[in-house]
Amino acid sequence: MAFTVVPLHNMHLPRGTNVSFGNDFVLGDLPQWVKDDKGILGDINYYDRQAILEDKHALIAEYEANSIGERDPAWEKESHRSIQDSKSEAAVLANLAIWLEKPSTVCFTTVLHAISVIQRVDARLPLRCLPTDARNLVDEDDIANAGQLHTTLCSIQRKNPIWTALRALWAALTTNEEDIRYSLLWIALEALFGDESNSGEISHKLAERIALFLANTPDEAREYYRKAKRSYNNRSIIVHGRFNFDSAIDEFMADTESILRTALRHILDKPELIKVFISSQRNQFLHNLIFFQAANLGPHQLTR
Repeated sequence: MAFTVVPLHNMHLPRGTNVSFGNDFVLGDLPQWVKDDKGILGDINYYDRQAILEDKHALIAEYEANSIGERDPAWEKESHRSIQDSKSEAAVLANLAIWLEKPSTVCFTTVLHAISVIQRVDARLPLRCLPTDARNLVDEDDIANAGQLHTTLCSIQRKNPIWTALRALWAALTTNEEDIRYSLLWIALEALFGDESNSGEISHKLAERIALFLANTPDEAREYYRKAKRSYNNRSIIVHGRFNFDSAIDEFMADTESILRTALRHILDKPELIKVFISSQRNQFLHNLIFFQAANLGPHQLTR
């Protein structure tokens, strides 16, 4: 029997919490044997070691494996991928699921893989939330919802707009370099809402698609359009090398993260939208949004 344990930092839930996540993971109490393994903890850097000793909860997966590095039987591609590699990726998706449910300081920095004893440690950069989200406390309802969302995330196929957006989002959330973080957020939004024709008026088309997809009322649409258009213009300043670290970046960053988080939640909460966004029909679907809105159909009816 093998285990993968992901100690979660800044998680404050009642002892005995037990919530199912995807890919065999359960969020529960951090096993004491992890803290008692002085050998492996001694090989981890001081700050991560201290965080683990203070942690109370972890993502825990129990599965069949005879050795570390054994091929993942669920991996259908010819390239080798170990079960532990799959578990480490699932840990990233679990942290993303928690952030999508409620942005907060909850994060992880190590993934521990054990057969009898801990034999492998995968180091990860921690998720870094915005200062305005640092006060958010993740509760039991948030974790229950995140567990369901994680199951969905683990089912997303590779090499499609949703997967690209998730990868870009994770890269953004693990850096404090404001211009890089901001640019990565827009890579995610363009993956989801970009026009494949690459024709003119890119900022207008992106803002229009985002507004029509997310808004429930004309006033909401106008506000989403305004924020998306301003945020994209700021993105262009950054990627064209003209950014001077204006303090307004904080507002743009918050708006962009909110738009991306809301968009992903809309998509991931509806299986029919997931099918659209991972298919070749995504661009045409987004192109048709204006006609759905003209017929007074809300966003929840767009896939009919």
